[in-house]
Formats: sequence, structure tokens, C-alpha cells
Amino acid sequence: MSRISIFLIFLIAFTSCEKKQVSLVSEDLTTKIIKPSDMPSLTFKEKYYVAAYSDLYYQEGNDKFQCTVILSLRNVSTTDTLYFTTADYYDSNGKLLRNYLKGETLELKPLESAEYIVEKRESLGGVGANFIVEYGTTSPPKNKALIEAINIGNFSQHGFSFKSRAILINE
Repeated sequence: MSRISIFLIFLIAFTSCEKKQVSLVSEDLTTKIIKPSDMPSLTFKEKYYVAAYSDLYYQEGNDKFQCTVILSLRNVSTTDTLYFTTADYYDSNGKLLRNYLKGETLELKPLESAEYIVEKRESLGGVGANFIVEYGTTSPPKNKALIEAINIGNFSQHGFSFKSRAILINE
């Protein structure tokens, strides 16, 4: 009788748990997505590479653990609007894993920001994961976008975080 009770408890516990919905953005960004018909002509465009440390090695490089990575896009201008056309996440081999904007344009008005999240449990990126971000403006901006990745993890009882800065890709 006790084995049946234990079995039923485990069965109820495992079948009643709901899977957590994976959050890919920190907030609803649909209000910042603009229609193609509202897209102005961009005379200034830049493309950036941002390292994303979704995996890190430890103990002589034999083991890895995952980190949460937050891609942060910030418009530091008080006057210019920025238009982000690409925010893609790639693995260590350069394979596209996630296209956050899916062909749409993210409009960040002065002092606005947006974040995209690679959750800790995502294990496809590897130690060389990265983002490619493209944005533009209708005229040369007074201040360029602040683009960085915040990498957050913990090892044992120690938490840590560090950031990766964006590197301009010259093409």
C-alpha cells in the first residue's frame, strides 16, 4: 500500500507541473515594432558583433556551465530615433539560432531601450555564441546606440555577472 501511495504522489507531482513559458524579451516590445510602411529611409547604418557567453568552462576546461545572457539595446540620444533591423543569435559555429526581429524593425525613440534574453537553460549557443545587431538612423546620429550583452551566472554559491561590448563590423 505504501509503494502505491508513493507512486501516486510522484505521479501527481510530475504531471501537475506546468512548463514555464520561455521569455525571449524582458517586456512586450510589440509597441516598438513599426510597420514597413512607417519605416523611414535610413541614411546611416551600422552592424555590430556582440559576444554572448552562454557557456563558460571551469575546472581545467573539462566542464561547462550555462549562463543567462541579456542583449541590451539602448538609445542614449535625447533627440534621435534609432531603427534596429537585425538582432540575431548565433552559435559557436556561426549557425543562426534565433532571429529576434523576424524581418521587422524595432524603433527606439530617444532614451528608450530593449532587451532580448537567452535563458540559462538554452544549451545550443556554446562558448563562442554571439549576436549580430544592425541599426540605422535617418541622418548621422549625435550619439550611437549602446549595444552590449550582460552575462549572468552562478557557480556553487557564488553569483557573477559581466558585460560584453559591441564591436563594429566594417564591411
